[in-house]
Amino acid sequence: MIEVAENLSSETARPVAICAPPSEITADMVKRVHEIGPLLRRNAVDADAQRVMSDESIEALDSIGAMRISAMQRYGGYEGGASMLLEVARTIGFYDPAAAWCTVISNGSVMLANRYSDEVLDEVFAGGPVRMASIFASPQGTATPEAGGWRVSGEWPFASNSSHSEWAIGILFIEDGTTETPQIGFALMRRGEYEVRDTWHTIGMRGSGSNTMHTKDLWVPQGRVITFTQLMGDANERDPRATFARRLTPHLTMSTTIQAASLGAAQAALDHVTEKAQNRGITYTHYKRQIDSGAFVQNLGQASMKIDSALLLLQRSAAEIDEAAAGTAPMPLANRARHRGGIGHAGHELVDAVNDLCWLHGTAAFAENSLLGRMWRDINTGTRHASITAHMGYELHGNGLTDTVYISTKL
Repeated sequence: MIEVAENLSSETARPVAICAPPSEITADMVKRVHEIGPLLRRNAVDADAQRVMSDESIEALDSIGAMRISAMQRYGGYEGGASMLLEVARTIGFYDPAAAWCTVISNGSVMLANRYSDEVLDEVFAGGPVRMASIFASPQGTATPEAGGWRVSGEWPFASNSSHSEWAIGILFIEDGTTETPQIGFALMRRGEYEVRDTWHTIGMRGSGSNTMHTKDLWVPQGRVITFTQLMGDANERDPRATFARRLTPHLTMSTTIQAASLGAAQAALDHVTEKAQNRGITYTHYKRQIDSGAFVQNLGQASMKIDSALLLLQRSAAEIDEAAAGTAPMPLANRARHRGGIGHAGHELVDAVNDLCWLHGTAAFAENSLLGRMWRDINTGTRHASITAHMGYELHGNGLTDTVYISTKL
C-alpha cells in the first residue's frame, strides 16, 4: 500500500509505502520461482564449477522480479520486507543455494542503499531497479574530502554477487579530520568505478562469486558517502514520513534473510534423501529399501523437524522486522538480540539436519556429482557467515537476557 508523503509540494511529492506488499504478491513470485527452478538447478552445477552464477540464471531471476524485491515502489520495485525476501530466497535456495545467496545480497544491498538521500537514489535507480553488492562488516578502505566530494580507495573481499552488480557499497573509514578517530562510513560506487578481482576459492557457496571489489583514488560526489549512523542508525525507523523500505532495520533484515539460502538447500537435501530412500538399500543389512528401517524413518523425521524449527525461527524474525517497519517504534535491542540468537540457532539446526541426512543417505552423498553433497557444502559454508554464526547469536541473546553490554553494536 502506498500514499503520497504529507507536507510536500506536488512537484516534490514522492510515493511512500506504509507497509510490506500483500502476501499474494509473495505467493505469486514463489510460484514463478518454481517455474524457473529446473533451469536454476541445472545451471547450479556449472556455477559451482565456475565459481560464479551464469548470466542465464541471473536473467531468469530478473525476469520474475526477484532482484526487485527491495527497491522502492517509486522506482519500480516491490518495496518488499524481510518476509517476502525470506520466502522467495528460500524457494530459490531449494534449486540453487548460491543463486538464493546472491538474490539476498543484491536485495539486501539495495535495502542499505535505500538509506541514502533521495537525490542519490534518483541517480542509482534512474533506469529502474538495479542489482547490487555490498560489504558492511570490517572497514576496508578510506574516504577523504576533495573538491566537494570524496576520494575513495579500498578493497572489499567476499563481495557476493559482485560479478553481476551494477552498483556496490563498501564500508570504510571517513578521514575528514572532524573527529580524533575516523568515523566508519559507506561509499556507493557505480559499476566501472570498481574492479572485481578473482579471489573466491572455497568448497561451498562457490556459485555466489564472492570475489574482491577494489578501487583506488576514485572520486565520488558528496552524497555517495554517508556515515555508519546514517545507514545503520534508527532515525529512519522513527520517521513517520519515511517510506517502508527506509524503516526496515538493515542488519537484522540482512542476517535473517541471508540464512534463507541454507534453509532452501536443507529442504532440497531432505527431499533428495526421502526420494532415494524408496529404492535405496542399506549396505551390510537385509534392508532392500531404506524406508523399511524404523531407525532410518525416525531419524529422517527428526532431521525434518530441525529444518522446520529453523524455518519457524526465521519467519518469526522476519515478521517482527516487517511489523516494526510498518510503524515508527524501532524494535527493542533485546528483541533484536533474541532474533540474532534464533538466526544463529536456525543455522546450527540446518547444519545438524544436513549432516544427519548425509549419515542416513550413505557415502554416496560425498560423490563429486552428488546434489546432497553440494547442499552439504553450501549449508556448512553459508551458515558460517559472520553475521549469522550461532555462538555470537547466542551470546547476543544472552546479553539481552542478562542486561549486559552487547558484544556487537550491529543489531
